[in-house]
Amino acid sequence: MVLLRGRPGYGREDGAVLVIVVLMIVALFGMVTLAVDVGALLTKRRQLVTAADAAALAAAQSCARRQGTAVANQQAMIYAQANAGAVSMEAGYPRYSPRCEAAAGTVTVRLTADQPLFFAPVLGFGRSSPVASQATASWGGAGVAEKIAPLMLSAQRLSDCNIPPDEVTRTQLAAGQGIECWFWWDNSSRAETEGALANAEWGTLDLLKWNVAPTEQCNNSTPPEFETWMFEGYAGDLSINEGDPRPPTYVCRGQGNFGARLDRLIEDAIRDGQLRYFPVNNPGEALTGIPGGQIDMDGDPCPPNSGTSCSPDKYDIIGFTRMRITDLYKGNTPEAQTYCVNRIPGASASPNARCMRAVWFDYTTEGLNPMGGENFGLVPVQLIA
Repeated sequence: MVLLRGRPGYGREDGAVLVIVVLMIVALFGMVTLAVDVGALLTKRRQLVTAADAAALAAAQSCARRQGTAVANQQAMIYAQANAGAVSMEAGYPRYSPRCEAAAGTVTVRLTADQPLFFAPVLGFGRSSPVASQATASWGGAGVAEKIAPLMLSAQRLSDCNIPPDEVTRTQLAAGQGIECWFWWDNSSRAETEGALANAEWGTLDLLKWNVAPTEQCNNSTPPEFETWMFEGYAGDLSINEGDPRPPTYVCRGQGNFGARLDRLIEDAIRDGQLRYFPVNNPGEALTGIPGGQIDMDGDPCPPNSGTSCSPDKYDIIGFTRMRITDLYKGNTPEAQTYCVNRIPGASASPNARCMRAVWFDYTTEGLNPMGGENFGLVPVQLIA
C-alpha cells in the first residue's frame, strides 16, 4: 500500500512566533521611545520655558537698575543656566527695545539646548534633539508698552472730527460713543518728489527719533520695530515738551512710500480691533493757531499748501488721540471717493493714495511716559510674552 503525504511544511507555524516577537519588540521600542525620549523632551522644554522667563525677568531687572547691557546679558545667562543647566543664548539675543539703558523698555531672550535621546537612535533617529524657548519682559512704570500706531495724524484734519473735543463731543465720549473720522494720505513716490507729503493727513513716524533737534539728521526710514510698536506696544518715553511758549516736540518722519506692507499692518490692526494711541501733528501755526509746526531737513517751516515743493522731515507732535481703525480703502475705490475725496480738500482719486476710517475715544495733550508718576524708587518688571 502506498501512503500519500502532503508537501512538508504546509500548515506549520514554526516561524510565526519569530515575526510576532520582532513586531512586538519594534512596538515596545516605540512605546519606550515615546515614554522616555519624548517625555524627556517635554521636560526639557518645560525647563527652558522657566529658564527663559527667569532670564528675561533678570535682564529686565538689571536694565531697570541702570546696570547696563553687559550686566543684563550676564544676569540673563546666570538665571537661564540656574534653571535649565547647559543652555545657550541664541545669536542676536537678548534683544532690547529701545535699549537697556532706556528708562523703560522690553527685552527678549531665546534659549536653546540639545536633549540627548536614548532609544530613538535604535529607530533611526538622531542621538539628540534641539529644544528652544523664548520670553519677553518689560521694565518701566505705568503705561509701559502701550500700543502705538507710529502714524501721525494731522491736527488740521482732527479739528474736523471735533478734536480737541467740544462739550457735546465730551458728552458723547463720556457715554462711550466714539467719534468717526476719515484721513487721506498719498503715499506714492510722487508724493515725496512733488511735496504732497507736506499736505498729508497721516504718515509714518520713527519713534526712535523722538523729540530731536530741528536740524537733527533724519534718514526718513521706517524702523523694523514698526510692527512691534503696533501690536506689542512701545515702552520708551514719548513725552511732549511743555512751557509757555511750548517748545516743539519734533519727531523724524518715517518712510513716505511704505506701500503694501503698511496696508497689511493696518488691515491686521483692523482685524484685532484694539485701541491704539496716534501721535497728533501740528502742521503749522496758520492752520491750527498753535506755535510751531512741521519742518524740513534744514529746520525751516514746511506747512501744507505752502506753494513750494518742500517735504517735511520732522513732525511737531502736540498730543495723542486714542483710536480704533475700522476701514482702509485704496484711493481710487468708490468708498474712498465717498468718504475722503468728496470730503477732504485737496484729495483726488489715486490708486497710490489711501483713505482710512477710524473711531476715536480720547484725546490728550500730554505725552506717554512709561516712567511718569511717583514710584518711590520701584520700577515694575513683568513678563509680557
